[in-house]
Amino acid sequence: MPQHPTDGGERTRAEARRQARIAARTLREQTLAAGATAPTSADVSRDASQESVTANSLGFRAAFRSSIAAAPIRSDLRALPALLRTRAFVIPLLVSGITIVISVQQGALTSGVVQLAVQSILLPPAFVLAFLSGMLTRRGSWMMGGLFGLISYAGSVFVAHFGDLSALDPTNPIRALLEGAGGLGAGAALLGNLYFVAIAGVLAGSFAGWYGRFLRAMAPAPAGSRDRRRREAERRKGRGR
Repeated sequence: MPQHPTDGGERTRAEARRQARIAARTLREQTLAAGATAPTSADVSRDASQESVTANSLGFRAAFRSSIAAAPIRSDLRALPALLRTRAFVIPLLVSGITIVISVQQGALTSGVVQLAVQSILLPPAFVLAFLSGMLTRRGSWMMGGLFGLISYAGSVFVAHFGDLSALDPTNPIRALLEGAGGLGAGAALLGNLYFVAIAGVLAGSFAGWYGRFLRAMAPAPAGSRDRRRREAERRKGRGR
């Protein structure tokens, strides 16, 4: 009986499917014998998530410990001239200068926004400038904080003498604080005020410096291109098994 021309093609396809099943079964057995399976995308995501959680839990303790260190006072004092040319000094100085200039304009202190700026930036203990300076510098944060404590106090005295305090209600707390800062009084009172603002600035700057070091220690370090290529090669090798 003559053979149908399509019989040979069907047998060829059936043989190809059988060979493919045999090859797949052989590859699976070899993989199982090696004690490893090709990682799926879900496995890779789960492993990465577990590694991230572990790294963060360990990194927090290590970052907290590494961010606490004694201040090198002599070295920081020698670095002061260089620090005065950095953004850690220039930016807070500009903020304080702009606040002072606006505050002494006629009737400017009647604005709630200006009063808030004076209270938070200039009036003692005025942590804002000290904290900002401490966050912007990598060293001498305590010194920069103390310096801006004094600068803030000098700015409040300037506004108290040249600002239009008469535009404020006598019961306004900002007016009372400015009048208290402007009434320098005896030398002992002035020295007490300067000591207070300097110590408050040092504390604010020190805290900002520690917080900045802690955040930098917690931030994941960028992986080098060599490490990325190595991990990608290992991932492709795992998928090819």
